[in-house]
Amino acid sequence: MDAEREALQSTAYPEVQTFCQKHGLMFEVVDLRWGIRHAQATDHMTTELCLEELDRCRKTSLGPAFVALLGDQYGPCPVPTLIEEKEWEALRAQLSTRPADLELVAHHFRRDENTVPPSYVLQALGTRDTRGPEEATLISVLRGGAQEARRLGLITQEQWHRYQRSGEVVRLPGTHGQCPRVQNAH
Repeated sequence: MDAEREALQSTAYPEVQTFCQKHGLMFEVVDLRWGIRHAQATDHMTTELCLEELDRCRKTSLGPAFVALLGDQYGPCPVPTLIEEKEWEALRAQLSTRPADLELVAHHFRRDENTVPPSYVLQALGTRDTRGPEEATLISVLRGGAQEARRLGLITQEQWHRYQRSGEVVRLPGTHGQCPRVQNAH
C-alpha cells in the first residue's frame, strides 16, 4: 500500500484539509504505521500503541473519530504478549509430548505473579537478525498447542483466535476475531 499511502498524502489529504477548513472543521491525519520505533516493535508494543492512538482520537474528537482505509494486506500474526495461567497450562499440557517445543515456549515466557490471575509474559525475542525465524517458530508451536487445546475444549474460541489471526484483526473492537470484509469502492 505504499503507492496508495503516497497518493493519500500528496493529493487526497490536502483536498480534504481544504474542504474541512472551508466548513470550519479540523482534519488530522493519524497513520498508525508512523512513529513506531524499532524498540517498541521489539517489545511487542505495536498493537498496544495503535489501540492507544485510536482511543486518543475517540476521546478528543467531536465528530467522526476514525476512518479506516484498509488494503488487502492481512498483517502478521504476532506472538501473544500475555497468556493467562489457565490458558498457559492448557497449552503446556498439549506441548508436553514435544519436549523441544515445550522448552522453546517456556524459554520465551516468564510467570508474572503481579497479575491477577497470574499470567505468563512474553520476553524479548532475540536480536533483530534472529527475531524473524525465532518468532515464526514460536508462533507455529503455539498455534499447534492452541489447536489441540481448542479441540479438547481446554481453551475458548476467542483464546484460540489469538494464535490464528492477525493481531490487528483480533484486537479491533467489533471484529470478533474475524477478518473484516473489504469491498472495492468505485
